[in-house]
Amino acid sequence: MSKDPHAKRFEIQRLVERSLDLARHALLQQGSFLPGFIAVQPNGMYDIGVAAQGGSEGSNLLITRLRQKATAEHLRAAAVYRDVRVRPRGASEDVDAIQVVAEFASGESLNVFQVYRLDNEKVVFEEDPEVEQVPSVIFAEAARIAAAGRRWWEFWT
Repeated sequence: MSKDPHAKRFEIQRLVERSLDLARHALLQQGSFLPGFIAVQPNGMYDIGVAAQGGSEGSNLLITRLRQKATAEHLRAAAVYRDVRVRPRGASEDVDAIQVVAEFASGESLNVFQVYRLDNEKVVFEEDPEVEQVPSVIFAEAARIAAAGRRWWEFWT
């Protein structure tokens, strides 16, 4: 991947948009969705998967699997998306949202919340997504796992 910041911004934007598209499609088909992921291989190809169960257990299983993939396959980016309830700033009630956590192997990580509602078999996004930078979850842990697996003499050569 290019070190050009515009290329990185484009790739993470594409990863977030693709995650939102997958979640939107599942919402239209089923009314809700299980947590899913997109892993970006070094050649730019996507691996896409869905958890076998919902909730935080499903999300945690996906993150664990992505950490393993990042260590073994040297992924360049990954995203996890899930169906959540959030309370927007100034609101008094929780609302439905799609959460996407998108990360680069280099450590940049974004947390995106897209509030939505289902209206007459359509998914309507209520407002622009809320985006914030967050610490890496997948690749920071993958780097630690990889370092712990090396023999001590490999650190000194």
